[in-house]
Formats: sequence, C-alpha cells, structure tokens
Amino acid sequence: MATVPKRLGVKFSLIREPQLQPLDIVPIFQRWIQQHTVDGMLIDVIDYKHVPNGPGIVLIADEADFAYDLGDGQIGLHYIRKRSLPGDLPSALRQCFFYALQAARALEAEAPGDIAFDFTSAKISFLDRMHYRNEAAKLDEIRAELAGCIADIYGAPTEVTREYDDPRRLFAVRCRAQAADVDVAAMMERLQASMQKA
Repeated sequence: MATVPKRLGVKFSLIREPQLQPLDIVPIFQRWIQQHTVDGMLIDVIDYKHVPNGPGIVLIADEADFAYDLGDGQIGLHYIRKRSLPGDLPSALRQCFFYALQAARALEAEAPGDIAFDFTSAKISFLDRMHYRNEAAKLDEIRAELAGCIADIYGAPTEVTREYDDPRRLFAVRCRAQAADVDVAAMMERLQASMQKA
C-alpha cells in the first residue's frame, strides 16, 4: 500500500485561455470566503501572479489551498490538501478529486462560457519529497494502486504518466480518461458516496 503524502494536489487545466484576468479572480475568491462557496474554513486570498509560472491567486483555507494556478503555462484550478488526509492513498485521492471538482465547477459558474475546464485530464502532485522522489521507479511502484483508483473515480479506463522527467521537480503524474468527455456530476456522486462509506 502506497504512503499517503504530506500534501496532495489535484489540478484541472482550462480548455483555453479566458478573457478573465488573474486579478479578476481575487474578488471571486474573496466572495467565496464570505458566502462559504466551497467546503472548509476559508481564511484569506493571496496574490502571487507576479511569480512567473507560479501559483497565481491562492485562496488559503485551514485544511487546503485553492489556487488559480498559472504553473507550467497551463492556467487551472489547483486544490492542495495540506492536512487531515485519509490514511490510505485511494481515499486521499478521492477526497482531493471531489474538492477540486467542486471548486472548478464553482469557478466555471462565475464566468460561464469563459472559464471552462478539461475534466478528462488531471495533474496529481505529491508534495512530499521524502516519500515521493521524482523517479520513474516511484510511478512503477504505485502505478497499479493509482491507476485502479483513478479509473474508479472516472468510471472509465484511464492512462497514468509521469509529468516531469527532471528529478529536481516534484513528483507528479498526469491522468487522462480514455474518453472524449466525462460526466462530472456522476464523478462527484461516486466520489461523495465513496467518501461517506470511508
């Protein structure tokens, strides 16, 4: 059984660059705090858009952070769970996917037709260099457990590949559903049901 990392992230990228600018996300995230739009104790909004390929605009929460992420030249919603992760990797992945999907759908609702995510693909970041060195052998070690869980989340066959070859980068994988489109509502229902059983 794979070790649960100290922090775990799931990022969905936008299909295309929106008209909305990163600075426009600040008041949206501030309103999320006031209206409790997403789950968790939401604390503050930090502007990191001056950092090249950085985290962009970050909504800091108690257990997790939500970033309008500009990294790797791909704008997206990056949910990073930083504490209270479940005790096994499949459960931790399901939790992170659920909250990442929840936030991405909420952001799409803020700018219909402008912000649109590619939900057929997700980047999963393992923010724990002690247990997850960025090596091909690490993916080989966890591939079966990871691929099985991701396929359950999507309800369809998926492909899992290592995101970065450079060992200096964080260990991250790209999962891609082998389908032209996915039913996000059905994904969330499956995830919520599995989280309630846990």
